[in-house]
Parts: sequence; C-alpha cells; structure tokens
Amino acid sequence: MSRLLYHLDRMMLAGTPAVRWIDGLLLVIGAMAGFGFVPGRFLTTGICLVLFVSFIWLRRHWRSRDYVQFRELATPSVTPQPLAPKDSVPIHASGYFTVEEKSERFAWLQGYFRTFATREHAVICLVQPKRFLLAEWPEKDVGMWYVFFFPKSVRSVRYGMVRFGSTTQTCLAIEHEILIPKRGRFSRERTVQETVLLASPTEEDTLRILADLLHDREAKEEKDIAPKQPNPQPDPAHNGQVKIPMGETRRLD
Repeated sequence: MSRLLYHLDRMMLAGTPAVRWIDGLLLVIGAMAGFGFVPGRFLTTGICLVLFVSFIWLRRHWRSRDYVQFRELATPSVTPQPLAPKDSVPIHASGYFTVEEKSERFAWLQGYFRTFATREHAVICLVQPKRFLLAEWPEKDVGMWYVFFFPKSVRSVRYGMVRFGSTTQTCLAIEHEILIPKRGRFSRERTVQETVLLASPTEEDTLRILADLLHDREAKEEKDIAPKQPNPQPDPAHNGQVKIPMGETRRLD
C-alpha cells in the first residue's frame, strides 16, 4: 500500500499529481450519485465520501513517515571501523534530500553511502525517469540528490528493520541536524532535525555503515577524555609576566 501511494503521490498526470485525479473522480461519482445519475444514489454517495476521506488520511499517514515503516531493534555489537574514502556502500535511502538550492522528500531512492577523508558522510542517490500509463515522474525531480552530514551533527543512530511496500531490509535511522538556508525576503536561516533511513540489501552492508558511524562516536569520546595541558597564567605580582614552573625548564648548555 505504501509503495503504491508513494508513486501515486509523486507521479504527475497532465501537470497534476495522480492522487488529485482520484480525489476528483470520487467526488464526481459521489455528486452524480446524489443527483440520481449513478445507481445507488445516497448509498453510493456515502461510499465515495468514506473512500475520499480514507484516501486522504492514508496519504497523510504515510507521507509523515516518508512512506516507509521503521521498527527499531537492539543494536548489534560491532567493532568501530572507518570506511575508506574510496568505499561506496549500496543503500536505499528515505528522507530529506537536497541538490543546489532545491530540497525534496523521497522514499527508497537507490544510491550509495560514502565517507570522505574529512569524515563528512554523504548519501548519494539517483532519481530515474519513471512512467506508468499516462502518468510520469516530474522532470524537475529527475537526477542526483544528496544528504550530507558531519559527525558533530549526528544526534542518534538506531538499528532496525524498514519496510517499503512488500520489501523489508535491515536499516539505520540516522537523526542529524541540518541548516536550512535563508530563502526569500521574509525567511530566515534555521536549524532543524531530520532522520534519514539507510536500508541495505545485506546486513553486512548495514553493519559496515554502523561501524563507520560508531568510529565517529569513539573518536569523539577519546577526544573528550584526553587530558588537557594547562596554559600558564599571567602572574599579577610580576607585572603580568607568565610564571613558568622550574620543573618545566631545562638548561640549554
């Protein structure tokens, strides 16, 4: 159901989303039945009204979940291990994507997960042209779309299973902060939290991504517990000169 609703919501027919045509058809049939042009009269009108409301509720329900169903499981034990910059892990990604000055929400995009030498993580996906009967994918959405985030912006990483239609795969739900730039005269720059779901065809690939993300956490923890060397402070009794302990000096001769 979620896969069908997603494609109906994304595909356009004569410049209008396919779901709008279904909405209109239900309303027209209901109205015609009410005036006696369709058998069943008020019974048919009532059925069309129930279907119309149910169809809207289902779309809103699945749209708020990016048309996928995530179920969290216990995180498996893995050894933190960074990915090499040349490594690309195949994934299906769902969430908030950007490219240049455009942004859009997509479900189950095929692509790759990479980590650059700077430790910036990238989800690189491709929207391919699709067509079903007279409906087709919007041309403005076709092409490459991306999700970028640094370790410092990651708030949580959850392991589980995700389902899209009849397909189920192991998945990581990565909650991270993104900066929404100012667009327009009356808007302002803001930071929001988004969750990108990375599903992998094999559990091995999911654990590779998890090990890479855990490496960031381990590196941060080591940095936090590393002892800091105190900086010498100016001594007011010596006209602001820095007093260096004798134990830290040595003769040069």
